[in-house]
Amino acid sequence: MRSRFALATTLGLWLTGCQNHAALQASMAVDESLINTYWKLLTVNDDPVVAADNVREAHIVLHIDNSARLAGATGCNTLSGRYQHTRQQLTFHPIVTTKMTCPAALMHIEKAMLSALYQTTHWKIYGERLVLFNDKGEPLAGLRAVHLY
Repeated sequence: MRSRFALATTLGLWLTGCQNHAALQASMAVDESLINTYWKLLTVNDDPVVAADNVREAHIVLHIDNSARLAGATGCNTLSGRYQHTRQQLTFHPIVTTKMTCPAALMHIEKAMLSALYQTTHWKIYGERLVLFNDKGEPLAGLRAVHLY
């Protein structure tokens, strides 16, 4: 009877240790880089964004080459432009897109995404998640880092 109790206690402590180790590793996750990361759009104005079949998913990449260049897609059209980044501040302009017509749902996402980008004043990264905020501190869009290689 004692050996069963000892075994159960040992197993319980071991499992608790594993859970604590996993939680510790998750809390120590390194934040992704804002620059040169493929950021997939997950939410805009608290609405989930679902990629349509056979359409490029909504995303942005902030390049830093000879200039601060924005590239990406809205889920319908491609986008490009410029951004300005200083510490936690971030603004986008001008932004241009191609002018393809898409189904209404994709056009709605595009309009919301572009509006969110234009209203962005600052950002915060939480591990692999990027949140764009307006000047009132309200979240505009949520994105997730996607590694392409």
